[in-house]
Amino acid sequence: MASKYIVITGISSGIGKYLAHLLIDHGFQVIGTHRDPDALQVDFFSEFGSIPLYMDMANEESIVQAAIRIQEITGNEGLYGLINNAGLAIPGPLAEVPIEKFKYQFQVNVFGNLLLIQKLIPLLQLQGGSSRILNIGSVSGLFASPFLGSYAASKFALEGLSDSLRRELQLIGIRVILIEPGPIRTSIWKKNLDVAEDYKDGSFQQYLEKATEVILQMEKNAMPLEVLNKPILHALLSTKPKARYLIHKNKFLFLLLAKILPDKWADYLVYKNLKSNNNKLRPV
Repeated sequence: MASKYIVITGISSGIGKYLAHLLIDHGFQVIGTHRDPDALQVDFFSEFGSIPLYMDMANEESIVQAAIRIQEITGNEGLYGLINNAGLAIPGPLAEVPIEKFKYQFQVNVFGNLLLIQKLIPLLQLQGGSSRILNIGSVSGLFASPFLGSYAASKFALEGLSDSLRRELQLIGIRVILIEPGPIRTSIWKKNLDVAEDYKDGSFQQYLEKATEVILQMEKNAMPLEVLNKPILHALLSTKPKARYLIHKNKFLFLLLAKILPDKWADYLVYKNLKSNNNKLRPV
């Protein structure tokens, strides 16, 4: 296993950093990307043995250059796996979110991922049919919550992109797998605690003022990073990986809401939640 290279994007914190540790412990050679070139000069990567690489998903030239460097590192061995983890969440009402922010959301969460995949396909083919791509999606790619429209739209796009890629790349021996986690205990949501301030003069101010409470409650009830162990390792090591792995505390109830209930019923539940007098919003 020690000779198998795997690329993980965005390993500065959260899921990416955790997966780098996990996979190194399981014998993979991890090439980890970071969007801050200055971070590559510190002891950040050497602490757990990842090969450092600068790449910014919003900078297409950096993606191209990173792919060239990955080819130099892996050589004739090729690449066993790519985990597209780097991403961000831009909250706010779709009626008011600046279009440039919306475009940036897609550049990082969708366009950058596809460009990297395109550049690394030749290296993945060198593994002779055992290689795989893991796209880190979200339950927000299955159910779009209000005020997370930009993020949800990017994750819905990643769902469609992954489905088409899976059906195409199986023809050339590359597996494509979706990881769909619910809220996991990372800092991604805490970075957006000021969303109400960003839209304080808009039509949705009274609802966005509750956003901090929802985010903090989501953080409190989030799953630990360890819930990723079993699905990630199965997706990478099994000879028959699933097409998608849904990771959620209440998987049945979530699927009931997202897939089975009529849209009007789901919309009503969301509406009642937002309009509740006790201001106790419940995150999905």
